[in-house]
Amino acid sequence: MEEETKEEEKCYIGLDFSTQQIKAVVINAGLEVTAETHVHFDSMLPEYRTYGGVHTSGKRVTAPTIMWVKALDMLLDKLRVAGVEFSKVAGISGAGQQHGSVYWRKGAEDILAGLQPERFMHEQLSSAFSVQDSPIWMDCSTSEQCALLEASVGGPEKLSEISGSRAYERFTGNQICKLRMQR
Repeated sequence: MEEETKEEEKCYIGLDFSTQQIKAVVINAGLEVTAETHVHFDSMLPEYRTYGGVHTSGKRVTAPTIMWVKALDMLLDKLRVAGVEFSKVAGISGAGQQHGSVYWRKGAEDILAGLQPERFMHEQLSSAFSVQDSPIWMDCSTSEQCALLEASVGGPEKLSEISGSRAYERFTGNQICKLRMQR
């Protein structure tokens, strides 16, 4: 029978996903920081050849999807080496102020169901994504899709009445429309 972790032994992990890096802070039940670390995409994952965490080509701005997964693997491994006992983690919180959209391929559920905890996720998920370079919040290559969306409801003001906003290039719905039109 598993022994329950005592309240004072519990810890909590906060994750911050940004365009340039992923960071983690671990606190104990007394709200004291017990570990913190980061993975900077450009300098610590140079094989992805990002600049500022992204690939830029004209108005198209993307980030390698699997880079994010590998960065999370590295971050968790750094926490393990720093002495974080994951069996004592009572909660995890995450924030991602700048968004990117990730697209799973058909059959990804089976890959996720078969993940092995002793192996790195990036090795196991390398074939799970249908889009290898995910569009991010800086992308502005969907002007055509924005115009189509606004026209389909009667213009930008009508779209704003319906949704609270006019169509913006960085919004995920327009990114999905663009992908659909290209495939």
